[in-house]
Amino acid sequence: MTNQKHFCTCTETTCQLNPCNHDLGCDPCIRKNLNKGEIPGCFFHLIDDDTSQLHDFTIEGFVKFYMDTKKP
Repeated sequence: MTNQKHFCTCTETTCQLNPCNHDLGCDPCIRKNLNKGEIPGCFFHLIDDDTSQLHDFTIEGFVKFYMDTKKP
């Protein structure tokens, strides 16, 4: 599991779904997000490290965040 923990960009280490808290990798987090119609936070971190003001993790919210922050 070392590879998944190293790969994970999530800073919410208190979340029970974070790979640092179990040996199931990213699957539980991704499953939870997909069931809620959301995108895992690590996708947002690929665009911009500062997601502190972000509250909409839906697919539409991700697209808006991407369009608002992408570099030309």
